[in-house]
Amino acid sequence: MDATSKNKAIERQAPNIRDEYDGVKFRALAKGITTHPLIRGGRPCIQGTEILVTTIAGLQKFHDMDAQQIADHLWIELGMVEDALNYYADHKQYIDVCMEISRLNHYQLAEAQYGTRPDSILSRRKSVPADT
Repeated sequence: MDATSKNKAIERQAPNIRDEYDGVKFRALAKGITTHPLIRGGRPCIQGTEILVTTIAGLQKFHDMDAQQIADHLWIELGMVEDALNYYADHKQYIDVCMEISRLNHYQLAEAQYGTRPDSILSRRKSVPADT
């Protein structure tokens, strides 16, 4: 390798942002945040990616990462992380509930024995009301 190739910074490509997927249009929730019923269950994602806002919020909240560290960790642009953090700040209660439900599901599935039916695992979850 020559010196110029060693010093060359890694170039990140802009995401290939589509207007629709499988005939259904993406819905913009906020600047840089979209949702689609067929991508990640319709949960809010960074536009042009499948990275959930809850992922960004979790990295900030539980791993004490700042926006630049998150961008470097996920190989995305800083502006995308800032859009997700702004959405999180505006919808903190909703995102926090989503993260808690995800945590509960993770622990229940981890405790379940191999071969346990999913409906019996989820029926044990009494901390989240069914009609929310």
